Amino acid sequence: MKVSETNGRAAASSGAPELSADRAARRELREALDELHRIEVDAGLRRRLPRRRWVVAGLVLVVALVLAGVAVTAWTRDRAHYSDAELQSAAAERVEVLIAPDSCDDRRAQRILAGATGAFYDEFAQSADSYTEFVRANGTVAESSVDGTGISVRDGDSATVLVAATVVFAGRGAPDADGDQARRFRLRVLVTPADGSLKLGAVQYLP
Repeated sequence: MKVSETNGRAAASSGAPELSADRAARRELREALDELHRIEVDAGLRRRLPRRRWVVAGLVLVVALVLAGVAVTAWTRDRAHYSDAELQSAAAERVEVLIAPDSCDDRRAQRILAGATGAFYDEFAQSADSYTEFVRANGTVAESSVDGTGISVRDGDSATVLVAATVVFAGRGAPDADGDQARRFRLRVLVTPADGSLKLGAVQYLP
């Protein structure tokens, strides 16, 4: 037993110098690498960026991101010049003129065009004269009222608005006296800014 303990202590003693030598070799290697890095920096072969500069660069990046977020928010807010109520009001006003022909108003077609833009303007402009002649020839007179509006889809200052309206006819172009002179309409219209005001860009009659 004593012989075994003696051999174990001898083995541990013989390994201690090797462990110390290994640690010393690693320390020297680290020091050599640090010295090489310093020499390369001094020679201009490698760029050294102090920790403080990294912190400053990070702060600049954060500030830039914050400013970008503020700019995007402001741009989005500036795009929305019109409220939902204004869009619906414009739709109601334009539709009331559109669906109420008046043989006594020779400028009705021009009023419709003044409140139109885009594809709807192009389509109605092609038949504006025919519209005026037809209404005059039939002596049609009508009064319209909007029963309700609702925004279906909105994109910035443009919106698709659903409109429910009633038209009451009179004059020679009205239905028979014993018939129903009131007609109810449902429309889907596109309201969009043009020339400083809200106009109809598209009109679709719904069943």
